This record gives sequence, C-alpha cells and structure tokens, in this order.
Amino acid sequence: MATISLTSWGRGRALTGLAAAMVAIASPTHAETRVAPQATATHPMDALTADEIRTVMDVLRSAGKVDTAARIVSITLDENAKDEVRAWRAGQPFARRAAATILSNSNLYEAKIDLGGRSLAGWDEIKDRQSALIIDELMSAGELPKQDQRWVAAMNKRGITDFANVMCLPLTVGPVADPALKGHRLLNVPCVDTTGAGNNLWGRPIENLMAQVDLTARTVLSVTDLGVVPPPAPTPSHAYADSGKYRAAPKPVEIGAPQGSNVAVEGGQVRWDNWSFHVRLEPRVGAVLSLIRYDDHGTARDIAYQLSASEMFVPYMDPAQTWQFRAYMDIGEYGFGVLSSELRPGEDCPASAHFLDLTISDTKGGPIVSKGAVCIFERPTGDPIWRHSELINNTAEVRPNNELVVRMAPVVGNYDYLVDYVFDRAGNIDVRLGAYGIDATKGVASRSLSDPTAADDTAYGTLISERLLAVNHDHYMTFRIDMDVDGTGNRLVEDRFSVRKLTGEGQRKSLWQVETKPVATEGPVTTPLNAAQFRIESTGKTNKQGYRTSYQLMPGHSDVSLLAKDDPIQLRAGFAAYTLWASAYAKDERYAAGLYPNENPDVDGLPKWTAAKRAIEDRDLVVWYTVGFRHVPRAEDWPVMPGLWHGFRLRPFNFFDRNPALDVPPAVDARAGK
Repeated sequence: MATISLTSWGRGRALTGLAAAMVAIASPTHAETRVAPQATATHPMDALTADEIRTVMDVLRSAGKVDTAARIVSITLDENAKDEVRAWRAGQPFARRAAATILSNSNLYEAKIDLGGRSLAGWDEIKDRQSALIIDELMSAGELPKQDQRWVAAMNKRGITDFANVMCLPLTVGPVADPALKGHRLLNVPCVDTTGAGNNLWGRPIENLMAQVDLTARTVLSVTDLGVVPPPAPTPSHAYADSGKYRAAPKPVEIGAPQGSNVAVEGGQVRWDNWSFHVRLEPRVGAVLSLIRYDDHGTARDIAYQLSASEMFVPYMDPAQTWQFRAYMDIGEYGFGVLSSELRPGEDCPASAHFLDLTISDTKGGPIVSKGAVCIFERPTGDPIWRHSELINNTAEVRPNNELVVRMAPVVGNYDYLVDYVFDRAGNIDVRLGAYGIDATKGVASRSLSDPTAADDTAYGTLISERLLAVNHDHYMTFRIDMDVDGTGNRLVEDRFSVRKLTGEGQRKSLWQVETKPVATEGPVTTPLNAAQFRIESTGKTNKQGYRTSYQLMPGHSDVSLLAKDDPIQLRAGFAAYTLWASAYAKDERYAAGLYPNENPDVDGLPKWTAAKRAIEDRDLVVWYTVGFRHVPRAEDWPVMPGLWHGFRLRPFNFFDRNPALDVPPAVDARAGK
C-alpha cells in the first residue's frame, strides 16, 4: 500500500532489548562491513556523489532556474549511452551527467546538467503532468484538514475535539479527469486516532471521513463524511515486551564468515564467486544492478545490462467513496529509493553483511546519506546445488550451494517490502519480492461474524479485530530486465509445448514436443505461461553443442489484474494486464506506467511504447516481468504480517557447455578431519 507514515522517513533506529542481545550473541566476532558513499565517481554507473549533487544545485542557481521556494523531487544520474558504458574499462575517463526534477511556482520542470562542464544542458517545463510526491508536501498536507471547519465539525460528531493524537495520512488520488482540477496537485487525506498507540499507528482509523486538499492553493477542496462508525478496539502492540513471551528464546543460529567474507565490494562494484555487477541506489526505483557478468573460465560473459524494479501498482477492492480511489503507484508516486529503510545487522541481514550507505538529495537539493539502504551478503542455502548417489557402485558426489543476496527494504507507509536479487553458483538469478508490514485497515461496525452487520462489513475484506477490517487488494510489481545475453544482439523465443498423437505400434497414444518460435515485434506476451517456456537468446554466439546461448525466464507468481479494461485506475496501469512484455531497447523507457503516473488519466508506459510494434528479433531488447499476487487478508496478518515471498528466476539455458557448478568444491567434512 502507498499510505505514508511520516515516521517511515526516520532512520537510524537502534536495536534494543532482546533483539540487540541476540545479535550480539549470534555474531560476537563478525561485525558488519559499512560501505560509505563514494567521494568521487570511479565508474560510469556510480550514483551521484555529494559533490555532484551540490554541483547540480550550483548550476541551477547560477542559471536562475531555482530559488529558495523551489523543491527538488529528485536528482539522479543521467546514464551515459549504453554502448559507451559497455565499452568502458577501468581507468578510462567517462562523462558525468545528472537529471533533476523540480517543482517551482506550482510548475514542473526537468533539467539536464553536464557535471564535467558545470553547465545546464537542458531545461523543459512539463505540462499537464504531476511528479511524485515529496516529503514537504506530505507533512504539510496532513495539517490542512485541521484548519477546515467542515472537517472540525465532522470530528466533533465523532466525539473528537482534541486533535493532538489525530494523524492525517495524505494519499495520492489516482487518475484525475476533471478539467477543473487539471494542473492542481491533489491529495486525499483520511486520518487515524493514535491515542494509546505505540508501534502500530494503523489500528484506529477515523472511518468514513476524508478531506481532499489542493496543494497548489493550500486549501481543502472538499470534506466527505459518510457517517459515524464506532472506533475499533485498542490497537495491540507488536513489540516483543507485549507479545506474551510464551516462546523460549532459541540458541543462536548463525550466518557468518569466520574466515572472512567471499564478497568484494569496491564503491558500487561487487564481485562474488564467478559473478560481477554494479549496484547503485536511485530515488525512484531503489537498487539498480548493472553490467551483470559471469566469469566463464577467464571470459567475462554478459548476461544482463540492467535489472531493477520499474513500477508497483496496488489497487484496493472497496467501492466506498473514501476507498475506491486507493490504487497506488508506489514507485512512481512515492519512490522506493527515497523510502528505503535502514537495514539492521542480525535481523534484516546477517551481521556479517556489507551495508551500503548511499547518497541522495533532499527536497532543497542538499546531499543526505541513506544509511544501510542496501545490504549484500552470502549465505548457505542448506541445499545441495547438485548431487548424485549411485547405488550400484556405492558412490556419491554432493556439492553445497551458497547464494549472494542484494537486498533493499522500502517502507511505503504501512507496507514494508524486501526486494532481493539472489545469485547462485550455477548461474541462476532469482528476483524476489517480500511483503511485510501492517494491513491497510478500515473501521466497521461489526465486532465478529455473528453480528448482523458482518455480511455487509466483510464483503470486501477480512475482519481482523473488533470493528476493524483489512481490505482485499492486489500487488503488481514490474521489473525491467535489460538482458544482454552474450551481447546486445538478442531475441525472445517461445518454446511451445505441442501435443503429438502417436499412431504407430505400442500402447502409447501421445507425447509433447518443443516448437521454438521467435517473437518478432514488441508488446505483451499473450501465450499462456504454462503453455511455453520463454528464453532470451543470443543471435551471435552458440555453445559447444551448437545451440544459441540463452537465459530462460522462469515464471513465479503471475496473477494479472482482473479490473475492467476501461476502469480509469486500470488504464494507467495497463502493464498489469499481462505478466510478460517485451520492448525494443530505448534509454528513456524505464517506467512501466510512464514517467509521471501521479494523477495521470491517460494510457502511458508499456502499452503506449509497444503500440509502435517495433522489431525486436535479433535486436537489443528489454523484457518486463510483473510479479502479481492477490492479498486476501487473514487473522494472522494482525497486528503485523509475517512475510510472504514472490518472484521469478533467470536461468541459464544452453548458455554454458556443461554444468557450470561442476567445479564447486565439496564441503569440508569436519568429522573426518578434512
């Protein structure tokens, strides 16, 4: 969900109590490695440094483009051309450019800055679009309703006259088609009563009441009051001290590196086992992995040029006027990078992990450090990467599997996400999305299902506590996957499974065969995911057996949107109608719902770009995978949800000549003294 608790912007919360003690016990000697932000860029894909962010602001001020009232939505790296980055080698010079999105005098601007020349390379006003929200707006919008007499009167009807414990939560409004509201920055503002709340601010919604505010005019446009709903029961705490403490504290279970880490992190460059790649944090999408390569016996082979999140669509399924607009674009409207929370050693990541402190800009263009925004660690899976026991001659060969994990944890209001990129020793890449946090809650009249109002109250969700409902909703997280399988000349193929009937001798009547068909033009893949396997093939390299080298995209969770195609909230989230898309590579086509989804009523992003039907066979192409899942809440989700994981896999398919993990060493057998 995309509701923003302003407390989610806080960082550096210390471990206390039992949690800190367990970390100390579990990791007495394996302290985390902190990777400070770089002072100087050493790689073309490095995130902007603090000095470069300051240079951006110096250039904008010198050009007269910003004043003290201007607000910075984002300052980010403007990547060099792909062919330049691919050709670059360590020690060679490279250009540095930045892109900035600015709100000034209620107008939206884009700037391009040549950092080396300290000059303004581009300045454009963006008409009829709204940028992502910024923290200044969220903080101020929550106070506007408290100054409106209509809202005050509605609160008085509910017996609330002191607003000290009333927290109002600005929410994006969805697509705006009303011409009278065009050009205005709008937010819908419901509120919660935090009286008695500790770590859970979501348990006492002030239901059926919502203000709509105009950030442009700094006014409350309307107040919607659908009637008084009795307040829910007191919100339970999810602190350990309040848990009941029935379960005994366990003996420590370690993930450590007693002889030192196998992971090398230098700036944004990461090396582990046969893998190498670059990682940086962007304000919008969070972690961006680039130049993913595998060392195949001394040859660094290209697998993917870039891998990152692109957009997250979260529609709720309640038709009430105060709920039906809730269909958020968590990345394009709020930002995964700016909402990345600090990862905690021994809890979010092993204590021996590398923790990357990364630099982004604040709303005035000043550099700030996002501490521990990304962690990188290796872990044993406890599973073999391959094995075979031969009973005939009593031989056995087994190899242990380790993984490398790159993790970030954006906190978008009540929802915590973990986004993992996982590399193993057999050439596989798993992309995993973990859903954590607290359900989005709605106040209702029913205390239990035996109440006469329960059927109506639970039509769109699950009763999780007295007078408290968790509303049904979906998550559609699209990842942008710029594959470069042995170079940029690639094609997407479908290996379709066709049934062949047998008419010869014997009892067998049928079998299936594989028929490979290349996808010629861009667009959504409409072949059912269970009717074929999908691979990105090289057009210029073959393996020893003569097959084109390739990587298979193995689907995981793949629900697609059930909303009507003409539903306004679905029109701007057209990418969610299909699990898999392919498009011709274009540097500026990065976000599945377009550059500015906030308030946008129009079709944009993937459906718009791919309508051109550009050729993608034997070309540089991008595939897009949407991890889609429905969330029907349950009692066990309250007061805080256990994590639920979803994802997909990129798997080598004839990329190598044989099993690439054949040379993984056996585990040390301590019992045999080896």
